[in-house]
Amino acid sequence: QPQWKSMLFALCFMHTIVQERRKFGPLGFNVPYEFNQSDLSASVQFMQNHLNDVETKKRPVDWTVVNYMVCEVQYGGGKTQDWGR
Repeated sequence: QPQWKSMLFALCFMHTIVQERRKFGPLGFNVPYEFNQSDLSASVQFMQNHLNDVETKKRPVDWTVVNYMVCEVQYGGGKTQDWGR
């Protein structure tokens, strides 16, 4: 699938930024959040499943669903403050 490499790169890039942001303490996040490899792995698994599903059904990628599941559920689900999302 042509989108896979771009999606994987963007996800890994976002994960790296989130990990680096933690190093700045209160300037990065007011509350210390624990983002780890399992967040990245779960997001990669979701994207693989989503791409397989849309390919089977001959539909385009639903970017709204991908954005919500990765940003709000995987990475935003553990946040307690709306400013961090």
